[in-house]
Amino acid sequence: MVRYSPLGRLSSNAHTPRIAIIAIFTSLAVVSIASLLVLRGTDISARLHLFSSPPSEPEKVDATPSICPAIGPNNHFEQQYGHELLQRSIAHEGSNRRLREKIAKAQRGEDIRMAVVGGSVSAGHTLNDWRNIYFYRFLDWWNQQFPNGHHEIFQGAVPATDSGYFAYCFDKHIPKDVDIVFVEFSLNDASSLPCEMAKQGSIVQAKMMESLVRNLLRLPRKPAVIMTSVFSFNVNEYLDGQESHLPISNYYDLPHISMKNALFDHINRHPDDLKGKLYNDGHHLSEWGHQMLSDMVSHYVERQICAMSDTVQPPLLDSYSYNESIPKYDMFTHRWQQNEFRELEPYCHTFSDQSYRPKEVDGWKFWNWQNEKFYIVADEPGASVTFEVEANQGVVYLYLLRSANYNLGNIWCWIGDDKEKGRELEGYWDKWYSVGVMTPVAEGLSQGQHLLHCELMNKTSHPDGGTHFRILAVASG
Repeated sequence: MVRYSPLGRLSSNAHTPRIAIIAIFTSLAVVSIASLLVLRGTDISARLHLFSSPPSEPEKVDATPSICPAIGPNNHFEQQYGHELLQRSIAHEGSNRRLREKIAKAQRGEDIRMAVVGGSVSAGHTLNDWRNIYFYRFLDWWNQQFPNGHHEIFQGAVPATDSGYFAYCFDKHIPKDVDIVFVEFSLNDASSLPCEMAKQGSIVQAKMMESLVRNLLRLPRKPAVIMTSVFSFNVNEYLDGQESHLPISNYYDLPHISMKNALFDHINRHPDDLKGKLYNDGHHLSEWGHQMLSDMVSHYVERQICAMSDTVQPPLLDSYSYNESIPKYDMFTHRWQQNEFRELEPYCHTFSDQSYRPKEVDGWKFWNWQNEKFYIVADEPGASVTFEVEANQGVVYLYLLRSANYNLGNIWCWIGDDKEKGRELEGYWDKWYSVGVMTPVAEGLSQGQHLLHCELMNKTSHPDGGTHFRILAVASG
């Protein structure tokens, strides 16, 4: 039975997880539910897509069922998938200090708040039922292990976005008081090595993912971050965002669960055996694929629960620098620059927040695509827009759509009054996929507020002369 709680959440009885959408305005806004229960509303910071489970009954039960050993022939997951496949899925194990702290919290019967940031896979594209998304299935498994707590997951995924967008805009889509965060961007991020998505490789993509991870780790509850990697059969090579992410998993001691490690070679050898089961369209996971990813993550967490039951005393060095929350400096700061290091304080103005308006608009209009993607768009050369931006590390980016479709052209952007020193940004490219790309506009700015101006150009990179342009967000830090 489903009932409304006083706070406007959808709640259910027993131990069935529930989904709710909280929309808070100056007064309570109207909540509407569409195909994957994508959030609607005006203030995006209040439009949090929540999957939750009800509080347990008051009776005392063992909050840590006997599921060990997590390795061996008697383990449920290993019986289903095999030991070697599950081992290969662990791209980076890590010490799991933070994750084990959250497990211990759940074992005490306390509530755990989780969140997901990612692209269309985590948004559940091609699925008919949101209950089949991997993180919802994981929540169901977590509830079985820790029935005394009230656990919930906030769905923050946005289709066709990469880690660059979330590096600056994550807190527009998930709350800051979370304990565990799942990160999934392997399909939309480019490899740091030369690849189909980036012919020269993309060090920028690695920097963006690091900024996202570092800011998530700095959140008030010091959440555990779990990286996940999937892969697309439609991409013609092995390399993708995972290669940009693995060094970050290593540097920040993050677990990294990879379907690609486990299945890429097998699906190349036996595409008829697995492709139809793993995907709905060759790119997005099927229900079976989401179940497998959930099981890989659950098996990994199960290993940590079992390891925590060991009574081995920690080594002497365990009390050394490993107790620090995060590395003192980011991965890209040279030692001779360390005295100049400042943490990124991201600023994000996203058109997903339908209440946001730039400082000045001339010839641009706001456009909502299927209540899923939100842009400011222009078609006529000379159309201009001005944004107020705040610099911390001195950088400004536009998050813009890049595609071979939609007749995308070029814009010219500059800071302040120095139009001649601006930059030309292209919307068109010749790749087969359409995604948002965090594109640098300025670096080395002084700390404080600046004005960013952009103008649609007569000049265009589109082979047919297209001059349409779409901006999803402006970010700075």
